[in-house]
Amino acid sequence: MKVLIMGIGGSGGGAEAAEYYLNQGNEVVILSPSDENRNEQMQSYLEDKGAVFVSRHDAENEAESADIVVKMPGIPVPYIIKKKAKRIINDIAALLEDPRTERMRKIIILGSKGKTSTASALSAALSELGIKAASTEGVGYSAFHILSEIENDNMVYDAVIIEMSQWQVRDTAEALSFRWPRIDIIGITDAIALPTSPSDISAEGGLIIGPWARRLIIPRFLREKLLFSGVITKAKVRSYPSPLNPFKHRSGSELAWECIRAIGFRRKDIKKAILSYKGIPNRLELVAVDKGISFINDSSSVLPISVQFSMRGMKGTPVHLIIGGTDKSHTDIEELEGPLNEAVSVTLLAGSLTDRLLPMLRHEGIRFSGPFEKMDEAVDNAIRMAKSRQRGRDTSEIILLSPGAYADEYYANEFERGRAFRSYVRRLLAPQK
Repeated sequence: MKVLIMGIGGSGGGAEAAEYYLNQGNEVVILSPSDENRNEQMQSYLEDKGAVFVSRHDAENEAESADIVVKMPGIPVPYIIKKKAKRIINDIAALLEDPRTERMRKIIILGSKGKTSTASALSAALSELGIKAASTEGVGYSAFHILSEIENDNMVYDAVIIEMSQWQVRDTAEALSFRWPRIDIIGITDAIALPTSPSDISAEGGLIIGPWARRLIIPRFLREKLLFSGVITKAKVRSYPSPLNPFKHRSGSELAWECIRAIGFRRKDIKKAILSYKGIPNRLELVAVDKGISFINDSSSVLPISVQFSMRGMKGTPVHLIIGGTDKSHTDIEELEGPLNEAVSVTLLAGSLTDRLLPMLRHEGIRFSGPFEKMDEAVDNAIRMAKSRQRGRDTSEIILLSPGAYADEYYANEFERGRAFRSYVRRLLAPQK
């Protein structure tokens, strides 16, 4: 099969798509990025694996000869490509259509806010209840990483949780020709645009709510409007918060409780599972505090804006920043200059983005340690810097893993990188027997 991928994409989703189809033995052609957005390291890596890059002038012919065209998130496909392509898909459509996901429970989370906290709480609580759930992790992460794990038999999942923005709903609906597979639960966090009739596909809700949904969990204030449209039967709709929901008005946990209750677990078991949830892993996750040093795992920070956000929340406390990794998103490294200057010490993780950072660090006179290929070496160095600054005093210091880069060169993904940080810190601080 020949696959045309419409570029690498701002968050590297095209690279994940390319690797997935290459590993299946397909012919993969990638539309070359513009010169200012070119990532030479990533292009060389994919070419070594067998991908072919073509210019935009050749896109029309390549689209016509390809079996499928893979669309990048949020980026429109030119009309001429739509006209020539046999089929256009995106990452979520590919995941939903894969036969290996047929046996999985499929849960989709919609809304303008609270999707990530809901999906994270839901995934963690299901795991506590014995159901292993994969999560697409929202905007910025490609569903191809789940397909790759399934393809390589690395992971066996019982459920998949997909959080979707409005444009992801539209892209996926078009890729599926508006015929969705079975969706076990659609959970809505807050107001979304609802259809006025079964034929109305102009609204976000009209693109995804239909007979394929076994259960729709919707805020109470939207219930009557939805039922009036006739899009879904009353028996399939459950409004929330229900009277016995112990997490009313608690972002994330409230809808997560309703979703798990719809699956059929007992209330007391659901409550216990959700109470065990300690926050979104790899996103400003407090791993431990020891002798005035706080260890924070922000491994899901893969873009400079995420590092900036994390550092802003820590003003007033010295931050020892662990940063660096793989460049998959044509990162503007100047956006990292602020966080690097604000940190009291900088520890570098090895990778292609770090290679680009080194000249800037030297030019700006920013002191650094590394790059380190192993997480334990990086953490050990950050601890030395924090203790050196404390000088035996009981002062507060923060060791922050916020890479601002992807992890592909040394880890399977950002989640594995976060697990490496978390497990080493906990092992290091565990009481000696």
